[in-house]
Amino acid sequence: MSLRTDIERDVYEFIDDMDPSGKNTERMRQLFMGMDDKAFYKYMDTFFDDPDRMFEVAYEPYNNPVNVPFIERIAKAHNIPLYEIVYKPYLTGDTENPPASVHPILVMDLPIKRLKQMVMSKSHTSISNTKRDARTGQVTGDDKTARVTDVEAFSLIVQELYACAQEYYGPMSDDSAATFEMTRLIQRDGEVSLADLPNDPVNKTTMNTINYYILGSGLTTNMIDESAYVLPITLRDRESKTSTIER
Repeated sequence: MSLRTDIERDVYEFIDDMDPSGKNTERMRQLFMGMDDKAFYKYMDTFFDDPDRMFEVAYEPYNNPVNVPFIERIAKAHNIPLYEIVYKPYLTGDTENPPASVHPILVMDLPIKRLKQMVMSKSHTSISNTKRDARTGQVTGDDKTARVTDVEAFSLIVQELYACAQEYYGPMSDDSAATFEMTRLIQRDGEVSLADLPNDPVNKTTMNTINYYILGSGLTTNMIDESAYVLPITLRDRESKTSTIER
């Protein structure tokens, strides 16, 4: 038998195991039948060179439910490893002799969506920040759901997505000055960098609100003013000084 025959047989057997109805196998057979040997080998070379390409299999869930035993059975039949020893060089920084898991761990590809994409597609909530309270600058009405939740904030920090956190808690939140500048630069240049946006605590409505709640409780705070003294008499006294308190 030729190499092409071997490849086609392996593909058909694998898809038959994934979809016993045979509909997907027939679709692949019709695809290959329309190719001569040169076109077939070119197709397969492109397939193997691109790790992101795959043979798509369409399912009718009520006829062929996909569950873990089903996946394990296919993997075992075709010698596909699902459980592997996982090495963790990030724990110690030692790439030559990294610590490893004691037992084999289930290893599978997991697609990860952006947090805001999850909010829109799963919860059908707003991700706009255009409706704001004129008095406070905070998002309100339907756009109130655009606020980043605690879980989303924790996820951003755990994944070390600090730039995303800075965007969501700055121009995409209640920093009106940064929002205006971001929109202006996008309209002018078609893009914007966080480094080009103002990042002044005075412009952050929520931070100012919390700051004055703390002051109203009789406590000093340096959330807005780094010296932590913001009473008018103190501000007048500082007019003659050249610098604030070192932090």
